[in-house]
Amino acid sequence: MSERGCGVLEQYGLEVFRTWRTRGAFLCETSQGLKLLKEWTGSDKRIQLEYEVLSSLAEVGLQVDCCIRNREGSLVCTDEDQARYVLRNWYEGRECSTRETGEILTAAKLLAKLHQAFRRLETEHILERKREECLREQREREELEAAQATGREEAGEEAGDLSGGQGFAETASRQGQPEAFAEMLERHNRELKKTRSFVKARKRKTDFELVVIGGFEKFYRQAEEAAALAEELPELPECWWCHGEYSHHHVLLGENVCAATDFSRLRRGIQAADLYYFMRKILEKHRWNLKLGRRLLDTYTAVLPLTGEEWKYLYILFLYPEKYWKQMNYYVNSNKAWIPARNVDKLRVLENQFEARALFLKELKERAGA
Repeated sequence: MSERGCGVLEQYGLEVFRTWRTRGAFLCETSQGLKLLKEWTGSDKRIQLEYEVLSSLAEVGLQVDCCIRNREGSLVCTDEDQARYVLRNWYEGRECSTRETGEILTAAKLLAKLHQAFRRLETEHILERKREECLREQREREELEAAQATGREEAGEEAGDLSGGQGFAETASRQGQPEAFAEMLERHNRELKKTRSFVKARKRKTDFELVVIGGFEKFYRQAEEAAALAEELPELPECWWCHGEYSHHHVLLGENVCAATDFSRLRRGIQAADLYYFMRKILEKHRWNLKLGRRLLDTYTAVLPLTGEEWKYLYILFLYPEKYWKQMNYYVNSNKAWIPARNVDKLRVLENQFEARALFLKELKERAGA
């Protein structure tokens, strides 16, 4: 992102006191508070969708990095180099620390509140009403620009580009079927077996391959059990809006600040997948600490209890050795003669944490009744 990109701030009518660089963006201290200016490479439809969802969340009291319309009512600004930018609300805070249990639990509670708000917005049809408001604002802008264009005599001349993007009614719902979920796990299992067979057939084995041979069976048993449980699911949990990639990196904490950011993977799906992604990242860093795992589950479910289907789905996600499969998949698609030492280390960490992870899985299995 270039310094010249800051020139688009003039399109917002804000008084800008100072700007400074941050990761891939600019932070801006303005007359209306802290803002984040970042280049936008997505579509107009996508930013409109994100705006509708996040502005609805903001209206019910959640702190999110909702984008802001410029003086012309557009969510995206273009600079002189035709680069596109989006300005977002931002907050004075720091990224959630994975070393502070209190902050981790705060992030878990925020995720539950976020999921709860998503459900409320859908069940009370607030999102549909929000879309109607967006359409009404768009019509008002069209009428205003049409009035300003009165007197134009060239046939076919338009007042401006008023593409508003799709709303929720047109957004594809990511409703999954139990059969598709089970087939995905079965496909991964076939890939694991194929890779193991390839490794066994090699005469001169690398350190990575030796670690694979030594620990494959116990990980594969978990993979088979997960696929079998997925096959038995009568149906998957209900789909709602999800963050899509919720982690400690996307939580800002500070004085009177508890904000969720980066909804670039916002989608409809099973919310338990958000919880799984967040918890797995945390528990891996804490060597699958059972006490912390319990507290994370208790903190989330105190705000938003899980249904029986959600507990089972969550257990299957945790049971499947995803990180092990990823390392094997990396091996398949890499230069077999040389595997980076860090990948060998990652595989050994998975081996070393196997028993601690198994204790957490036992706890989760009891809660899920699986």
